[in-house]
Amino acid sequence: MSPRLAVVPELESELDDLFGRPLSEFTSARNELARRLKKAGQDEAAARIQALKKPSVPVWAVNQLARSRPDDVQELIAAGERLRKAQEAAFRGGGTDAVREATGAERTAARKLIRLAHELLEAEGRPATRAATDRIGSLLRAAAVDPGAAELLAAGQLTEEVESTGFGAVAGIAPKRPARAKPRPKADAERQRREQEHRRLQARAEQLDRRAAEAEERAERADQAAAEAGSKAEAARAAANEAAAAAEAARD
Repeated sequence: MSPRLAVVPELESELDDLFGRPLSEFTSARNELARRLKKAGQDEAAARIQALKKPSVPVWAVNQLARSRPDDVQELIAAGERLRKAQEAAFRGGGTDAVREATGAERTAARKLIRLAHELLEAEGRPATRAATDRIGSLLRAAAVDPGAAELLAAGQLTEEVESTGFGAVAGIAPKRPARAKPRPKADAERQRREQEHRRLQARAEQLDRRAAEAEERAERADQAAAEAGSKAEAARAAANEAAAAAEAARD
């Protein structure tokens, strides 16, 4: 007789399958996996699986990118790690050149994934609204600089947008997830001042980044409109030439 555990032999594989499914299938697949885990005697894992929330559309899109574009996601995570380390060095009184360089690399990687997410949503017949892509961008950037969230981002197993700290749910289920580092002691007054100044500058950088992205989108739309206008002008010119030739032929 096979052991009861054999009903769910590979939990990590089961989780990967769950988060890779179409969004409309998530709830039923989650409930089925929880049922099989309970039947296998894994009550704690079953309870945690059952508690997983259905991902929002932005979270689902990001999880799919981790599967379809893993290299691009890894590029963002690497850029996020460099940014996090550069920020930590800046907190300790280091220079800001590394922060600026890392921020640029992280921004470039994130923008590429945002464009890919937009295409993914459209291909799936889901509204690729500005609000949705903004949330995807915020999620990607926040997850990339958080070691725990970055691991789930790479695995495509995020359950909630990182700002809501929902990434801890799967971390407690999947095997061999490293524990999060304990918080450091309270910083002294000078460190707090630096952190406050950094947060202010970071918020300003994000604001300018959003403005730059909006300007790029307006420029792209303007280029497209100009191209369409040019095509119409060419067609009108060709029609005018044909009419002129016909008039000349009629006069002859």
